[in-house]
Amino acid sequence: MSWLKDRYRREGAGRPAPASGWSRVGAMGLTHFWKLIQANLLFVLFSLPVVTLPAALTALNRVCVLIYKDGNVFLWYEFWREWKRSLLRSLLPGLFFGLLLYGGYFFLSLGNGNFGSFLGILFWCLGLLMVAAAVIWGSYFFVLISVLELNNRDALKNALILWLARPGSALLCLGIALLLFLADLALLPMITPFLIALIGVVLAQYPICYLVYDVAEDMILIPYAEQQRREAQNHNEKSMEETK
Repeated sequence: MSWLKDRYRREGAGRPAPASGWSRVGAMGLTHFWKLIQANLLFVLFSLPVVTLPAALTALNRVCVLIYKDGNVFLWYEFWREWKRSLLRSLLPGLFFGLLLYGGYFFLSLGNGNFGSFLGILFWCLGLLMVAAAVIWGSYFFVLISVLELNNRDALKNALILWLARPGSALLCLGIALLLFLADLALLPMITPFLIALIGVVLAQYPICYLVYDVAEDMILIPYAEQQRREAQNHNEKSMEETK
């Protein structure tokens, strides 16, 4: 009867969900698996004009962060609200990261054209660096603006700081994106478009959102909340002294 005991140890049957970490990522992902698929479909639909892709990515990130952080999300409400909010402000950053990716592709092509030479190696290194920067920096930026009230300049700066402060998490984000890209290549030509439309993007963005939010929570959200608490406590103490 061990299966019966395990049944009652699961979340929702007397056992709470994990509070944090990869165990919570897995638990919330399984609990809200269909919402993640729906969010992926919304992302594809709202990305069709191409110029709206940055806003759709930001909206998808918000849904993923809320599923991890809160354990639930009003899917359509949060996605639609974030998409509208980010539609204009995400255009220039989206263009910037798109150009960075294209520049990386361009130099990789030059490296292939000069294969075996010093220039070829130099072009390859530069291309890989630009692609890695676009993926990591862009991942951090679009997650940050989905959960924090920041202008683009501050979001770009904070994304870069968080990336450099925790290079291990940044490399893991890059690895997840690379793994998905290689999986898509392996499944070409017929099945990949279907998988991308169904779950391909959120399969990478959900763990990436956890990695970025975890770093942001440790370095921005918790210190800011602690600062606000101290300021409020000092204000109350001063008020009490003045009333004496």
